[in-house]
Amino acid sequence: MVSIKDQIKTLAEAIERESVLIHRDALIGAYRDLSKIAKFGLDKLIKKASEYGGKKGAQTLKEKYGIYTDRLDEALDVLSIIAESSRMIGYFEYDLDKMEIRIEGSILVEAIPTSQKPVCQPIAGFFKGFLSEFLEKDYDVEEVMCQAQGYEQCVFRIKPKGAKK
Repeated sequence: MVSIKDQIKTLAEAIERESVLIHRDALIGAYRDLSKIAKFGLDKLIKKASEYGGKKGAQTLKEKYGIYTDRLDEALDVLSIIAESSRMIGYFEYDLDKMEIRIEGSILVEAIPTSQKPVCQPIAGFFKGFLSEFLEKDYDVEEVMCQAQGYEQCVFRIKPKGAKK
């Protein structure tokens, strides 16, 4: 059996091979523009597309690179490497006791620095898709606090599907 450290090294190599370079300013501008028309339901479509991206990423890791785990903490370790390596966020941590992911420096907050509602729902969608596919168990992930709302960190609550709120 391959150790998680060896799997993480393989993951880092996979990120380099499987990722596509998209200019950061282009992503920020596109998300800022899309948020202006979010009232037409586009925000839900973007979150669903991000969820699909998370699922595809997890499938690639399992099928092409043989990276597997059935433990949430190890899946979150892998997710932290992906999230920080993508440069879509600056900092990632999790708390299993609270079932939370906390991030700072979201590219989406950079696009929309002030908002009454959380702006990182596409990231929540990616996390949901990745965890559900990687662990082969349905999860819901929702952003409950966002730096764009004035909080110190963006906080995402992880719930096994069917769990009480």
